[in-house]
Amino acid sequence: MKGIIASIATILVIGLMTTNIVAQDIEFKKSENWEFMYEIDGVNFYYKATECHDVSEGYHREYVLLKLENTNDFNIVADWDVEMYYNNECFNCGDRLNSEHHKSILVNSNGTVEGTCEIYEPKTLKIFSRFINYEDPKSTLTNFKLINITITKK
Repeated sequence: MKGIIASIATILVIGLMTTNIVAQDIEFKKSENWEFMYEIDGVNFYYKATECHDVSEGYHREYVLLKLENTNDFNIVADWDVEMYYNNECFNCGDRLNSEHHKSILVNSNGTVEGTCEIYEPKTLKIFSRFINYEDPKSTLTNFKLINITITKK
């Protein structure tokens, strides 16, 4: 009997330390200002669309940058998958969702992390939107979803 109670207590403790949110829809608008998406277990998610240029490399792209703000007094790891919609069609839904679309990042207590235009930075906090120097409507981001979001206390 003590073993069963200990097992149940362990499951409850692990459940309290990790929260998994499947998906939350937001109204995607291309804004140059940080737009609030949602708050999950003390972590605020924001996004903004920005143009990124590196003239010497011929690099002209628009990205959606993400920002995570941890309002907790402990470090967390945020994990999620990104579904991307180009011209209102999902590029990577269902079977096409793979490990390339999984993101994970550590956010220190009361800290913030945000994506930038740096070419060689990890792509954890940025989502490709479109090439600015090409007129190709088939490769324009029209929506995105962060799904399978997990916040874990570290």
